[in-house]
Amino acid sequence: MKEKVMKTLFLSRWHQILAVPLSVLLMGTGLLFSAAASAQIAGTAHDFSDGVSGGAGADGWNTSGEICVVCHAPHNTIETAEQGGTGSLGPLWNRTLSAVNNYSVYSSTGRAGSFLEPSTVASQSTDPSGVSKLCLSCHDGTIALDSFGRAGDGTPFTAGTTTIDGVSVNFNIGEGSGLNGNLSNDHPVAFTFPITDSEIYTFTAGFVDGPNPGVLPLFGGLTDQLECATCHDVHGTGNAKLLRVANAGSDLCLSCHIK
Repeated sequence: MKEKVMKTLFLSRWHQILAVPLSVLLMGTGLLFSAAASAQIAGTAHDFSDGVSGGAGADGWNTSGEICVVCHAPHNTIETAEQGGTGSLGPLWNRTLSAVNNYSVYSSTGRAGSFLEPSTVASQSTDPSGVSKLCLSCHDGTIALDSFGRAGDGTPFTAGTTTIDGVSVNFNIGEGSGLNGNLSNDHPVAFTFPITDSEIYTFTAGFVDGPNPGVLPLFGGLTDQLECATCHDVHGTGNAKLLRVANAGSDLCLSCHIK
């Protein structure tokens, strides 16, 4: 009788555990992301589910019908030894990196608030290794948008034919030289955020201070590197151009620059 009571009690406790919502269990493991903070990529400029920016229409280059697969895959992703270019692969990365390793970068100096005080110039990389290199795997124009996944022989597929110019030449920020990507007329990235410039906000705990604290993240081991993803959220924000802060009245610019 005692054994039967204990068994009943055990099953009762087990049923209580099973009744705990999955969200609570995931919260304990750190795997739950805030719904309010979650980006919505569907319908944005990075929704290529039918081969067209924004997921409207079809030109056939992404025949998978999937949104995420252009950059990510759950299995058989690109490995470091076959990534094709310098830099670090993103999570479950599904395309090679640009082979360009000596970009021409913005070089105007001598103006306060230009982000390019002498110390900043010295820190600016001509071969980004952070998250910006992931963006450049499409946006420097040297790798076709449909060069993702693996070919029939198991090697990374690199024979795509639709470059970013096919979406808009304005999105090809590297001008697609194929040899020395030209970023000289673009806002600098992959540099150490300045801490001595009186016309630039400081940063705290990996985010830019100023009128939008906690919104513009910095990257790298010391969380002090400005990258493309500081201003843009590749998975969507609801703002034009995937901006983390809508730029009406230059609000995004003024989130860093004190003017």
